Amino acid sequence: MRKNEKAKEIPSAAENELIEKVEQDLSLDEEVKLSEDDHKELSKVVEEMKKEIKSLTEEAARARADYYNLRTRVERDRERNCKLAAEKSIEELLPVFENLERVCCAVEDEESNLYKGVAMVTKQFFTALENLGLERIETEGTFDPSVHEAVSIEPLDNKSKDGCIIGTLRKGYRLAGRIIRAPQVRVGKYDE
Repeated sequence: MRKNEKAKEIPSAAENELIEKVEQDLSLDEEVKLSEDDHKELSKVVEEMKKEIKSLTEEAARARADYYNLRTRVERDRERNCKLAAEKSIEELLPVFENLERVCCAVEDEESNLYKGVAMVTKQFFTALENLGLERIETEGTFDPSVHEAVSIEPLDNKSKDGCIIGTLRKGYRLAGRIIRAPQVRVGKYDE
């Protein structure tokens, strides 16, 4: 049953209850003889009450609909604000993460405690970013202009690698299905 139909049933039940009460009051008071004018006046009062009940019921239905719309809008705004907060946080933290990765690449002795410690912190940092919804964009395989940013096109001798990514200059990331930074890649082109 739809809400409007349910709301329409309420006034008819209330109207019936009011009419029954008025009729009971009239039947209990048998001694009172109603004149034609009194009967018309009571009918007029009953009609006014029916209109008021209908008006109040419609107003209540509108108030319920407004409340439902407000609740939906607040929930949608809350979700949007959470996404924006996560995106803003990631945009601020991403350069820090990339600098940690650069430190790992700069250390020559991969068996040193410094390298192991920085690598562990870098991995933990990226896990925290993933928990916020960050995903790395793959930079292997075929070049996709809707995802990747081609920085250079380099000639190839191998026809099977034509249009494929041959190198990555900067990693790319996606948050909640939206690209927040496109990866910068080098693309191979077969020359005959």
